[in-house]
Amino acid sequence: MIRSHFIAFVLASAVPSVANAQNLPARDIADQAQTLKATQVPPVEPPASPEAADAAKPPSSGKADLVVAPIPVSNPATGTGLAGAAVLFYNPNKASQPWVSGIGGGYTSSDTWALGAFHTMSLAHDRARIMAFAGYGDAHLKFYGIGPDAGEAGVHVDINDEAFYGMVDAEVRIFNKGFLRHLYVGAKLTYLDIKTTLDFPPPVSRPDLDPPALERKSTLAMIGPAFTFDSRNNSTNPSKGVYVTGSLLYGASWLGSDFTNHKLEFGANAYFPLGHKGTVLAIRKQLCGASDDSPYYGVCLFGAQGDLRGYETGRYRDGASWALQAELRQHVAGRFGAVAFAGAGGIAEDTKAIWKHSTVLYSGGVGLRYLASRSSNVNLRADIAWGKDGAMFYFGIGEAF
Repeated sequence: MIRSHFIAFVLASAVPSVANAQNLPARDIADQAQTLKATQVPPVEPPASPEAADAAKPPSSGKADLVVAPIPVSNPATGTGLAGAAVLFYNPNKASQPWVSGIGGGYTSSDTWALGAFHTMSLAHDRARIMAFAGYGDAHLKFYGIGPDAGEAGVHVDINDEAFYGMVDAEVRIFNKGFLRHLYVGAKLTYLDIKTTLDFPPPVSRPDLDPPALERKSTLAMIGPAFTFDSRNNSTNPSKGVYVTGSLLYGASWLGSDFTNHKLEFGANAYFPLGHKGTVLAIRKQLCGASDDSPYYGVCLFGAQGDLRGYETGRYRDGASWALQAELRQHVAGRFGAVAFAGAGGIAEDTKAIWKHSTVLYSGGVGLRYLASRSSNVNLRADIAWGKDGAMFYFGIGEAF
């Protein structure tokens, strides 16, 4: 399960993470990375006896294990292509969590490409977990402007983003027993250096489609508190439990940032096994809020991380976004399964305006699943979703949330 989840992370994010800095933003990397380091092996109660302690010992760290895997990817923002990863698993301190280092990359039909490397490690008997990621990419994307009217108009300019992205997330577990043993708290630092060029000048009637020069070549460095709560029974394909993440990051000029904005991000997933064998109800809530001095690529982008499927990430963007969705997952036969999902969300000028002045967007869809690895419980995913602007297709590894 550990190996497959790290491979899933690299394959799913190798292209979108860096190359899609404005349409599939840095937060995708941070959140996915946080998922990995917080869910590989949940904290356990101290063993009641020496015999139990021996049984609970982690595998020997004698051999490093290298895994290489390719996978096709497809999403509305970057197109269809192929990603790959090489991941090394090793355990120098013989802890319950292995150290994992890897590289990944990919290329899509939009001439978008990216390369990245990551490292994760567990220290002090898994009391502390650290994740680091760095990568570079080049993406060809569409920019529709900011606000609900811009997204609904459907007028865009083609832009080219060259970006370097780095992230470090360090969290510690405070409690060893009880409900709060699933909680990790700490800090997150992100660094994004981006250069944006327009393939063609925007229409005269839409000057807002030409981002300010400062934002088109700029650096956004942010730091702030973060937390993870994870009680899922499986990190790649859970059937019960809760997974919650949150962060509040601030632009820091002392880190080289050109902006001093702030950004709140919160996500919560819950999984419920239903009576019928192989039936799971999954629910996700998402909230984002960005200050009004954020650059165009640092605001809240509707559709990121599958919130919601059926919308091109970044077509609808503003100072705040929210989403609530449900997915019914059903094992059909053998390695095959099926899902049906629906949800609602929206964007608003800021978090205060969400409840009264949101532009509400709906979507729904169906999908097929194929169990690529029985031992790791990892699915290949193919979804078709219908949103306000039509149908969109997704293909990748692992569940949408």
